[in-house]
Amino acid sequence: MSLQANKQEPILQVQHLKKYFPVTGQFGRLGGIKGQVKAVNDVSFDIYNGETLGIVGESGCGKSTTGRTILRLMEPTAGKVLYQNQDLVQMSKQELRRTRKDLQMVFQDPYSSLNPRKNVGQILEEPLNIHAIGDKKERRERTLEMLNKVGLGADYYYRYPHEFSGGQRQRLGLARALILNPKVIICDEPVSALDVSIQSQVLNLLEELQDEFDLTYLFITHDISVVRHISDRIGVMYLGKIVEEASTDQLFAEPLHPYTKALFSAVPRPNMDEDKRERIVLKGDIPSPLNPPTGCMFHTRCPFATEVCKNVVPERKEIASGHYVSCHLY
Repeated sequence: MSLQANKQEPILQVQHLKKYFPVTGQFGRLGGIKGQVKAVNDVSFDIYNGETLGIVGESGCGKSTTGRTILRLMEPTAGKVLYQNQDLVQMSKQELRRTRKDLQMVFQDPYSSLNPRKNVGQILEEPLNIHAIGDKKERRERTLEMLNKVGLGADYYYRYPHEFSGGQRQRLGLARALILNPKVIICDEPVSALDVSIQSQVLNLLEELQDEFDLTYLFITHDISVVRHISDRIGVMYLGKIVEEASTDQLFAEPLHPYTKALFSAVPRPNMDEDKRERIVLKGDIPSPLNPPTGCMFHTRCPFATEVCKNVVPERKEIASGHYVSCHLY
């Protein structure tokens, strides 16, 4: 597990973050805007120095969009993102470029995030060139150091991305994120495209690097077992909202939200008879973010929904110390 979080002051604060995508008519914007896809809809959380916050949920719930919007790879519709009490949303392009040295991202598909026309040395040295860090010799030394840190040697310096396996490419993605010595790394499904045996290697590498460099992770995934292994705290996301947040131990010991319970019930457990395992099967499909339900987003699939769930948006409540849930049942 990663370093014990220093919870005196959050290193990153996300406050009421929203990202809406306009839906246009047949002729684009000339036909007018027909609606909005509410991909991220009022998301708030804090991340503390040295910890890993996991974000988990079904595909299409807005996890990846949240990560990209935090770094302003997508411009947010509303909300604040405070890094060391400075709002990234309000920063100019010049201020944002300087701050991005501290905030890096590891993408889900390592191959598409690596320039196929450049070799490894050029790919890893590019961030150092952009930020004018060191001379040519120092940049090469820094690149070779990072290759060693992620388990690749100097022999890989002149190779191209197509010459690597999926696990090796993801290690290159980690090296590129680390080369500027960042404080926070957003990991967007970094192991979902890898074989199970390679997944464990990359996860162990992430933990080792976190301990060595005092890194803070926002770890985005749909895999419950992965997020349980690597996270200090977990936020459960459904249809653009975080419906429950707690420490990993708290959440797995006593999940509160019906959606969280359904997610966890689908995870196979060793040494448990399948016939005895209580499986919660949700009815219906995930509603469209273009036309989300009124009240609680989950009420159309929730077995415990009442009239108030259909009409009133549940408030975020702290049920136990550090355990938050948005549900009318509590």
